[in-house]
Amino acid sequence: MFLRTLGGPELVGAGFAREKPLLLLAYLAVEGRRPRRHLAELFWPRARDPLNSLAVALAQLRPLGVVAEEGGYVEARVELDLPLLHRALREGAYEEALGLYTGVFLEKIYLQLPEELEEWVWRKREEVARRVARGLKRAALGLAALGFLEEAEGLLERARGLPGLPAPLRTPALPKVLLPEGVRKAFFRLLLSGECPDAEALALFRASGLVDAKGRPLLRPPLGLEAQGVALELAREKPLPEAAFFYRIARPLLGGADLKRAVEAVLSEARPLLYQNPRRAWEILQEAPEAPEVRLLKARALERLGRFREALALLEELPEEGEAGVLKGVILFRLGRKAEAWHLLGRAGEASGEALNLRGHLLLGEGRFLEAAEAFARAAVRFLALGEEERHAGALGNRALALAEGGSPPEEVEEAFRQALEAAQGPLARARILLNLGVYRERLGAMEEAERLYREAMDLAEEGGSLEVLGRAWNNLGALYHRKGEREKAESAYRKALFLAREAGEVLLTAAILANLAELRGERAFLEEAIALLREAGHEALAARYEKRFSAPPASG
Repeated sequence: MFLRTLGGPELVGAGFAREKPLLLLAYLAVEGRRPRRHLAELFWPRARDPLNSLAVALAQLRPLGVVAEEGGYVEARVELDLPLLHRALREGAYEEALGLYTGVFLEKIYLQLPEELEEWVWRKREEVARRVARGLKRAALGLAALGFLEEAEGLLERARGLPGLPAPLRTPALPKVLLPEGVRKAFFRLLLSGECPDAEALALFRASGLVDAKGRPLLRPPLGLEAQGVALELAREKPLPEAAFFYRIARPLLGGADLKRAVEAVLSEARPLLYQNPRRAWEILQEAPEAPEVRLLKARALERLGRFREALALLEELPEEGEAGVLKGVILFRLGRKAEAWHLLGRAGEASGEALNLRGHLLLGEGRFLEAAEAFARAAVRFLALGEEERHAGALGNRALALAEGGSPPEEVEEAFRQALEAAQGPLARARILLNLGVYRERLGAMEEAERLYREAMDLAEEGGSLEVLGRAWNNLGALYHRKGEREKAESAYRKALFLAREAGEVLLTAAILANLAELRGERAFLEEAIALLREAGHEALAARYEKRFSAPPASG
């Protein structure tokens, strides 16, 4: 839980609005662990039984999981906005600080408070406001020294209008003389890379309030032309894996050899994320220079996110052969346009692991399970030869699934899953295979084993940092509870899955979970939203299948 005290108090997402318990929670979050008797006497000094009044307030907070009691002491179990504000001020992130300071401390407490408690609220309110004002003044002086005079004046004006100050703010005169160009560039080098070999420049930074005693930057100014030039110098110096960050900042200045190397650097940064965190890969590629290789990788990221219509549009300007042709075939298959996918596969050939993997999926869709298993086995070999270990394990997992769908003997299916898990080195590869294995065990009636596998997959997904895989695990668990008739557990699991799928930007998974919720609750609105989402992303065939579910009588609720 997150407690907002600035402009609050508000327990974000809880829908809890009782002032006295929220004030108690805020006090504990700010001041730390306190004895029960101290709290009772501070908050209810005139009550007949202060400890009983405290017990009532804690009873209201306890179901939210935001307080803990032990040995006569009480403590808060919430995240707080004040540490975030203090960090932003400390680092000179003045826009972030102003975004957090949405109002004075505990602004919406309207109760008549005991004198000592009221004094604490006002003292803390003024303390926070003064701290923000000091941070803004320091940032304004630093901006002026770096040449951002207009921004500095604007920041001082915002500081003067800061709510919560006990007296009008006295603002300093801004310096008229800028730091020398070489010193300004040295500061941007320090800010961007942590490097500053110039001791004289460091001394000037300290005198201007730009760094602390340890030489750490105290300001995050706009990254204008000077900063971009420094970023380009750093990008040229750094090895490729480290250079991408600097090239993204220097993007307006790129050309010639710099542009070519920038593309290589961004691709090297984004590629490893495609199968672990495609949303992050997409974000990185959004800032990449335009190039055919970047366009292809953008399409791959969108395909991983289920945004097939956008992915297809990016591929239109690329030749329908080789890697781009196979990827287009994969997208057409995922859109239900199987004949077109077969045609593109024929043109592109089956020389790559991805092409063989696509062939396996197409055969699987036609019910040709043994042929599909063979194609997946060949794909696994190709991926292994290229050192793509995660895709190698994924193809082996697909083979195990094909054998299971084809009704192969259980010992053969189990051995196939064992081989896939043995090949899966990373947590996410293992998690995906465990999800399929869980579905297989569930079909065999081994519900407890399936649940264990889904939960193991969840742990691995958290370790690997994949919202998408974690969402799939919760969806599978929700479906298991749904089939067992455990409706409350199923809805809770589906809700968690839905949150994760939306956070990950996973269109297909989001739609599947909405459809599951529609079936569980008998509410067609969920299914309508799923269909609209699919149509927007270009999943016409799947949307049509969902519409058939929509036209059927609703499930009993």
